[in-house]
Amino acid sequence: MPRLFFRFDPRLATALRSQRKNIFKGLVCVAAGALLTAATIPLTEVAIRSINEAAPMRVDLNQSSPYEADLAQRLGLPRERIREGLLKHPVDPRLSLPPASALALEWDKDEAEVQRAIESLGQSRVNPPQGREEALRRLGWTCLTVIVVFLIKYVFTRGQSFYLSRAAARLAADLRIQLYSKLQKLPIRYFTSRKSGAIQSVLTNDVNVYQSAVPLIRDSIDGPFKAVAALVTIFIIKWQLAIVAILFIPVMAAFVQRNGRRMKQDQVTVQDDLAALAGTTNEALGGVRVVKAFAAEQRMSDVYATLVEKTFASQMRAVRRFSQLKPMVELIGAVSLATILYICGYMAFWGMLQISQIVALTFALDVINQGAKAMSNVNNTYNQVQAAASRIYSEVLDVPEEAETSEGVILPRVVGRIEFRDVSFEYEDGVLALDRVSFVIEPGTSLALVGPSGAGKTTIADLMLRFYDPSAGQVLLDGVDIRSLDLRWYRSQFGVVPQQTFLFAGTIEDNISLGRAGASAEEIIEAAQLAHADGFVAKTPDGYQTQLGERGAKISGGEGQRLAIARAIIRKPKVLLLDEATSNLDADSEKAVTIALDEVMKDRTTLFIAHRLTTAMRANKILVMRRGEVVEQGTPNELLQENGVFAAMWRSFNSGLIEGDLD
Repeated sequence: MPRLFFRFDPRLATALRSQRKNIFKGLVCVAAGALLTAATIPLTEVAIRSINEAAPMRVDLNQSSPYEADLAQRLGLPRERIREGLLKHPVDPRLSLPPASALALEWDKDEAEVQRAIESLGQSRVNPPQGREEALRRLGWTCLTVIVVFLIKYVFTRGQSFYLSRAAARLAADLRIQLYSKLQKLPIRYFTSRKSGAIQSVLTNDVNVYQSAVPLIRDSIDGPFKAVAALVTIFIIKWQLAIVAILFIPVMAAFVQRNGRRMKQDQVTVQDDLAALAGTTNEALGGVRVVKAFAAEQRMSDVYATLVEKTFASQMRAVRRFSQLKPMVELIGAVSLATILYICGYMAFWGMLQISQIVALTFALDVINQGAKAMSNVNNTYNQVQAAASRIYSEVLDVPEEAETSEGVILPRVVGRIEFRDVSFEYEDGVLALDRVSFVIEPGTSLALVGPSGAGKTTIADLMLRFYDPSAGQVLLDGVDIRSLDLRWYRSQFGVVPQQTFLFAGTIEDNISLGRAGASAEEIIEAAQLAHADGFVAKTPDGYQTQLGERGAKISGGEGQRLAIARAIIRKPKVLLLDEATSNLDADSEKAVTIALDEVMKDRTTLFIAHRLTTAMRANKILVMRRGEVVEQGTPNELLQENGVFAAMWRSFNSGLIEGDLD
């Protein structure tokens, strides 16, 4: 049976409690509105009765046959016999009664006596002028009361809409902030194992369903309040009819519960399919150049169409489930209404019900039907909210955050000595990326990582930034295991320039200052000058306030790379991590940036991920890797003299057999 208060996920319940003031105000308005709706039922009954009494000739509201009580009194016969005679013979349209001759034979009375009794009825059914005026005044006050009731209801209806909408919007806004904050704290492995579009689906589709928890609370109050208030009114008017109405409630509740359980399963599938579709959509838009370059438009369209059809099929299963509920509830309500109306007719036949009561009861039954339909939607919405909440928590909020020491150490002075001590790393799928790797980068020196794709160069950089923790061994900064250091402080010691530059859709100033919050305009300009970016910035329409567009679409790759270098420089880091930082620059820019980097690197520890041999030769030390193992390490001259792997690569490069790109 639908419940007034659902058992939400405890965390969702906590979120709802944060909006309890708005929700409480809204629910007070809901309850008041429902009670005011029920209040119009007895007012309707009063209005109908007043209309009857205001007419010159009053309609007999208490009897199934006209004038039966008066005729019984005048002729001295039982009312049952009078009723049988009136119903047995055709009616004379002039009097709404059968002819006196027929009735006299039926009742064994003299025809003249029956005729006199019939003629005297007209006067007994005339409403006196004073009573008619009183009835008209009562009708006026009743109509005025109805207007006042609906004016008050307008205030409460407006209040419930405002307060509950405000609570729902605030709930969604707070959740999005919480989700985004949580995403910033999740480890890199989380993002590598999920499509970005699927994560976006949680932030959009699931959050939109999640905030339906507030309207759900409203509906779980509004529907039952209306139904119960109307049922109480029926009890007051005719308790027998209320009992009949109650008999249909278990049937309706059983169907709603059964449908709701299945709806929850279907909704989980729909949300999962929408997430998969969003992920593919995001990939397709991000990789449109690759798709066109390989003329794979049709293939991608086919893949997308398959996912759309799968999502459509799951949505249709949920729609079929949902579409069964409302008409079934209406059918059960119609059966209930028809049954009660028939009983009303039977009671009217035996003089047990007035016309004004019938009108009021019909209105009350309609209110109950509206409440039942509202409650039928409550269970489905509840299961949808639970499914969305389950995905939100399982996909984001319940995911463990980056391993971070609760009271991490902050070194008083950083020298910049980096050491890998017998480090091994294995990915979750069992792939061994590093196998007992050891090396040291002394403060103020540089190390170049050289090796083919898959050798483990990027893994070393990820471990150094503590995107992952080693499966075995230690990574140390100034002799301290980095796992014991405060993570935020530790990463603030690094300046990173990736090979594939990522710029945000803000201004040039915003992107540079991302490296250090609160940087002054002078510091931003100085960093741009060191990265040799100030030249092209000066040529842009708005200088440092120029909008770059999504992913820096409004500038070239080389210009974006120089901004990325400026972003790293402004941090004034102790350690630089450069993933072939000059790879996207033209010859002139590369030369200028190389000079700038050489100046910046003088007092900093630097790790190169070298994709070019010329870059590796600039380092103080080279680490040659293959399949996760260190093959050689030493200064460039030492490696050339050893005539090993690196020397062979260098000779091939000089002879023109390779062009220097190691990947």
